[in-house]
Amino acid sequence: MATHTPVSITNGAEIAGTVLVFFLLGWFIDRQLGTTPWFMIAFVLVAIVAQFLKLYYVYSAQMTSLEAQRRAAVHAK
Repeated sequence: MATHTPVSITNGAEIAGTVLVFFLLGWFIDRQLGTTPWFMIAFVLVAIVAQFLKLYYVYSAQMTSLEAQRRAAVHAK
């Protein structure tokens, strides 16, 4: 029996995981350098921006592919 995980759940978990990892990395660097909270804030912002850019480009590529498939199907008729 195959299970299907919706893409939105996977994307949400990836965003949360990436932000958490970058937060912890920033927290560790801040503790070592005594600069709390600057690295935490910077790393979280970088993680959020990078994840949303990734989502945008993946979504755009998927939509371009679907549009090409639909055009090919219409012209094949």
